[in-house]
Amino acid sequence: MIVRRIFTLMVAFFVLSTAVVTASSIWGEYKGYNIARLVVNNQTKEFGSSDVPPLIVDGKTVLPLRAMSDALQSLLRWDDSSKTAYLYKPNVHMFFTTEVRKDSAIVPFGVVERGKQADFIVFAQVDNLKTTINSVRVSIVSPSGNNVITPVVKSISDSKESFWLKVPLYGVSFDESGTYVVKFAMQQDGSSDYSVVSEKQIQSE
Repeated sequence: MIVRRIFTLMVAFFVLSTAVVTASSIWGEYKGYNIARLVVNNQTKEFGSSDVPPLIVDGKTVLPLRAMSDALQSLLRWDDSSKTAYLYKPNVHMFFTTEVRKDSAIVPFGVVERGKQADFIVFAQVDNLKTTINSVRVSIVSPSGNNVITPVVKSISDSKESFWLKVPLYGVSFDESGTYVVKFAMQQDGSSDYSVVSEKQIQSE
């Protein structure tokens, strides 16, 4: 009876140990560390073979700064001389209108009939911008993930902490049903990359 109990305990310990090992490495390993999965707004963040994925180090989850910056829709700058990462999160509020009347009233735009083309204006209110930028870019992505327009780039000659921007868009085709995403991106001084800092949706029905 005692031998049977010991054997049962040994089997149970082996099963539990195997389960723990399997669970800890379910997403694989990177240079000896277990990989964690990053899900942003119910979408799993994919990492390429050359990217450093989220890791579990000494029981703590360590996120790559670039992935975190993208998830927060912020701007990232690396100063190699001081080994310092700077993260900036500007407030960017977008709204769309098809018309601006003389009495200053606006006609909001957010729903369009499928198959139609539309002219509308993207208004962006920016504040809390703690770094300097040289341009912004507006693009639209269809429900299937394709670019709908050639991205519109606006140069910023005098970067300020707060400003308004108006970007007219003409002949935008809404050929699919579903959610179109308007993306507002910024390019920092000294960088060749654009970072998306705001998104807003248009529904095609």
